[in-house]
Amino acid sequence: MDRKWLLIPEYSQLKESVALAEQYNAGFEYNDFFEPSIYEDSEEVRKRIAVYKELMRSRSSDTLHGVFYDIAYTSRDSVLRKRSRELIRQSMCIAGELGVKGVVFHTGLLAELQTEGYIRQWLEEAETFWRETAVQYRGLEIYIENTFEKTPDAVVRLAESLAEEENIKLCLDYAHACISPTPVDKWVEQLAGKIGHMHLNDNDLKADLHAVPGEGKIDFKQCRRLLEQYHIEASILLELRGVERQRRALEYMTAL
Repeated sequence: MDRKWLLIPEYSQLKESVALAEQYNAGFEYNDFFEPSIYEDSEEVRKRIAVYKELMRSRSSDTLHGVFYDIAYTSRDSVLRKRSRELIRQSMCIAGELGVKGVVFHTGLLAELQTEGYIRQWLEEAETFWRETAVQYRGLEIYIENTFEKTPDAVVRLAESLAEEENIKLCLDYAHACISPTPVDKWVEQLAGKIGHMHLNDNDLKADLHAVPGEGKIDFKQCRRLLEQYHIEASILLELRGVERQRRALEYMTAL
C-alpha cells in the first residue's frame, strides 16, 4: 500500500523515531501538545518546539493532534465553551510555530446523544467556530476527526456546511469507523471527497485498542480497496505508540 505515512514521534527516543521516519519517508504527527501536563506548562511547550525544530528535518508534511480531553467547544456552558476554544487556538498557534501542515481535532459530539435538537445546536456552533478559526489560521489545515459517532451523518453535514473553506477537511479515523454500528464502507463512501487526512490502527471491531495493523480483526485489504475505489489520496497516521510497534505497522501496511 503506497501512502504518505505519518508516525507519532517518541520524545524519549527521537533518534530512533527520526531514523524510522527517514527509512519510510514518513512524516510526524505530534501527540505531545494535547496533554494538559504539557500545554499548561509554557516552558515545556517552548522546550519541545525547540527540540523538534532542532531535528533539522522538513515538517511541511507533518501534522499535530490538537487538544481533545474534556474539550467542549460547542458547549452551552459559556465557561466550558470559552476555555475549550482558547485551548483549540493554542493548539493552532503551536502548530504554526512548528510549521506543520495541519491540526487534527475531534468533533466534540456526544455519541450517545442523538436528538435532532442537540445535533442542530452542535452543527450551528461548530460551523461558526470552525469557519472563524479557518479564516484566522489560513496557513494551516484543520482536520475534523470522527470519534465515536454511530453514523457519518453529522460529520458529513458539518463538512458540507464548511465546503467553501479550503483549509477545513475531515480526518477519517478508520478504526473508529470500524467499531461503529455503521459499516465502514458507508463511512468511506459518505466522507469521500472531504477527507484530507486519516488515522489508522487495528482493533477487535469492538473497542478502540490502537493495536498494530495485522494484529487485530480489521480487514486492511478491504481498506486498501475502499481507498482506491473512492480515490482517497490522503496522508495516513499509523496511530500507535512505540518505535518497534510502528515498525511492524509500516512493514505490514507497505506490503499490502
